[in-house]
Amino acid sequence: MKRKTPALILGMMISTVLLTGCAETPEDSLVKMKGKEAVEKNYEEAAEIPEGQAGAEGTENTDKTTIRDIVGAPETYQSTVTDETGKLTIDTNAVVEIPEAEKASAIAVSQHPFNQEEIDRITDTFFKNAKIYTSSSYFTRTKQQVLKELTTWKGYLAEGNMDPNGWGKDENGNYNLDIYQVIENLEQEYENAPEEKVLEEVKPQFGLEADDGMGGTYIMEDNFIGVAVTEDGTPFRYILNPSGSTPMSVKIENNKKYEHSEQADALFFWNSYDSFSADNDIHLAEPLPAEEEMETEIGISFEEAKALTDEKVAALQIPGMELADWEYGLCTYQTNSPENQDIHISDTGYIMHYTRKVDGIPITYSSEYGGALGDMDSEMETWSYERLDFCVTEDGIDQVEFINQYDIGQVKTERVNLKSFDEIMDIYEKMMLIQNADTLNSEDGRVYHIERITFGYSRIYEPATDSKSGVLVPVWDFFGSFEGFYTEEQQAQGAPETFGNYDTNMSYLTINAIDGSVIDRGLGY
Repeated sequence: MKRKTPALILGMMISTVLLTGCAETPEDSLVKMKGKEAVEKNYEEAAEIPEGQAGAEGTENTDKTTIRDIVGAPETYQSTVTDETGKLTIDTNAVVEIPEAEKASAIAVSQHPFNQEEIDRITDTFFKNAKIYTSSSYFTRTKQQVLKELTTWKGYLAEGNMDPNGWGKDENGNYNLDIYQVIENLEQEYENAPEEKVLEEVKPQFGLEADDGMGGTYIMEDNFIGVAVTEDGTPFRYILNPSGSTPMSVKIENNKKYEHSEQADALFFWNSYDSFSADNDIHLAEPLPAEEEMETEIGISFEEAKALTDEKVAALQIPGMELADWEYGLCTYQTNSPENQDIHISDTGYIMHYTRKVDGIPITYSSEYGGALGDMDSEMETWSYERLDFCVTEDGIDQVEFINQYDIGQVKTERVNLKSFDEIMDIYEKMMLIQNADTLNSEDGRVYHIERITFGYSRIYEPATDSKSGVLVPVWDFFGSFEGFYTEEQQAQGAPETFGNYDTNMSYLTINAIDGSVIDRGLGY
């Protein structure tokens, strides 16, 4: 079975991620080549290696010379390095993953146009025979629906239950929930609600007129929000919303779980199974199924789920797009009560991550979206990475995220010179200590456990001069987890003894395999 690795739990680990990558690089072989210089550099063409050249110690001599042979990389790598304080440790016991390719290139890449042709292809892929309605007409409630909720709230008031959601009171003793305002809003909604819902069919496109919710309309210049109802009656939220660092953005989500939820304002999120099994601070309201029972819990096999997503990927007609990784997933939600922060399991499934493979080398999958700003005050246009993720349950595809499709362009350098594996490891061990040194300003210590070293492509670009094109370059990524230790003072104030990041799809360091420069995955250069 393929390795299962955890996805980032949204919002729960941001603070720990931000602690990395801040240190200044020394002016030696570790100096970062940044921005325009890195993107426009004409990398030197390497000489072809004779077939059958001996590889690294412990590797087999084959009829062809692979990248593993060229760089002299072993199948596994072990080392332990510690800073001078003894409180920061990089423990590496990793599998070295290298594709069976004979060369790596530097390849131009640009933003794929997000026009009506692409919108139609995406719509036909997921909703060929579906009825698609405007969001406002689908979610408009009838008088009967509003009256049912209004009656419930008036019942709370009659009983003297001023805080049915358990939101508590503010520092002045006033309820955080104003039940009178809730009732007033519902009465106003009832007055304006129709007797019967009138669904308005629509073709997904930009530039449609939409209801502004205040009796007027506005034009959705570059976005679309609708609901697609499939032939079996399943409703899907269908959102096309390019903005900022995502000039192409497609979000599809099964709406059935919202319609059947007893929690009117609950939000549902897909998270990795391993994230919950590794973190004892996450409070699940239901017992976590044993990992060996997950396939039974889900109700379909991984192979069946992959067949569903492969079919959709083929229909999207994206050259080289293949399944890169997968994991067991839990669809979860929280109640709207601040006094009860338990997380409830709504469903189980598979989370599937697709990336491109170019001439036998995949674009390495990372949970990092990219497109961040180097300076919070910056007004630069930024560009996140290409991403295609699916969540699949026994009922089929439950959620899709598809952003920033690439156009793969010309090869800038056919066979780039690659630094040796030993040179890369030297940079890695130095930079992990340098970039994480500042964590000791707020922690009593930290231990990184690197379990996977991966060779693949990553896109770099220069947002200050061109936010619409870049270069695919070969890189080394270092995946694993870390455990941090709070100080005694922090523990005395209520902090636990330890904390950690269990997202093993988070790359803790990315190194350009050509020149050894360090790439900040958050920034994309």
